[in-house]
Amino acid sequence: MKPNWAVVATVDEPAALVATFAAHHLAQGAAAVHVFLDQPDVEAQAMLARLPGCVVTVCDAAYWASTPRGKRPGLHTTRQAHNARRVYAQTDADWLLHCDADEFLRDGDALHAELAAAPDHAMYLRLLVAERAYPQGVIGDDIFAGVFRHELVDYPRNGARVYGEMRSFFHYGLTGHKAGKAVVRVGAQMQMGIHAPLGKPPHQAIQTTRLLHFDGLTPLHFTLKLLRRAHEPPSRASDRHGAARSTQFWSLCEAVADAPLRTALVSTLKTLDHRQIKQLRRFGCLDETGFDPRPVLAAAGLDPDLSVAAFDARLRQRYAGFLQAHAPDLA
Repeated sequence: MKPNWAVVATVDEPAALVATFAAHHLAQGAAAVHVFLDQPDVEAQAMLARLPGCVVTVCDAAYWASTPRGKRPGLHTTRQAHNARRVYAQTDADWLLHCDADEFLRDGDALHAELAAAPDHAMYLRLLVAERAYPQGVIGDDIFAGVFRHELVDYPRNGARVYGEMRSFFHYGLTGHKAGKAVVRVGAQMQMGIHAPLGKPPHQAIQTTRLLHFDGLTPLHFTLKLLRRAHEPPSRASDRHGAARSTQFWSLCEAVADAPLRTALVSTLKTLDHRQIKQLRRFGCLDETGFDPRPVLAAAGLDPDLSVAAFDARLRQRYAGFLQAHAPDLA
């Protein structure tokens, strides 16, 4: 029998992105997409209700009161892990992918083939990431425009060639993670984690497709992401972001009051000039195939506004207080 797979995500993003995430993965062949809304969102709930196969849970106070902890965990990663483990224990799918609303599987058919060929001893398959970047001067009108860069091998040498003196701002050539996400075998008593099940169970990397990571759907989204990381409450896991990410958000904090400097920093991290594009092509680390989810949304009867302007407007509404406190010129 052909193995099937499901997706679980705990999300706190504008409704247009959440609906696109769910519709895309259902169209790629997911048996179900389990969306946990980190806070109530009437607009997202209405959109998701129109997608057969999408299972929505609102993580309100009553939801967390019903859990063994009895209250909402402070760290979003703890909330993500709890929800992923809950679905893993209940799903009737053969495999479960845990990812975020800014991550999109490139090719569902390729994943199906990989799962069908997976050896019995493989407890999970690892999806490597392809991270979106903008060719210099070509940001595009919609939030999904751009190209996708892969991690650079031999980063101490090749990172210097591509990113020069900014190489410490990147993790193997990426602003975000290179760990990828796991498609975990259900029924194998795995304990779901953020990037992979806990422990070191046998696994293999998927070679035929990747997870497209939009680490910041717009420059404002990326700026907010870094500023929010910098202002997280202290925790025992305060070093969990890694050296490169910490360098990014502390540098942005230093530049936040200087709008031109702040813009230049974000641009340096998220855009590729002609020389960098040429080098990444040479290294085989650039995917220039576009990503356009609008046909899938249309087929599902949805038409969310995916423009940069609309997305940023939602962000400014959602984070009005935070922006006013930390970057008032962006509010």
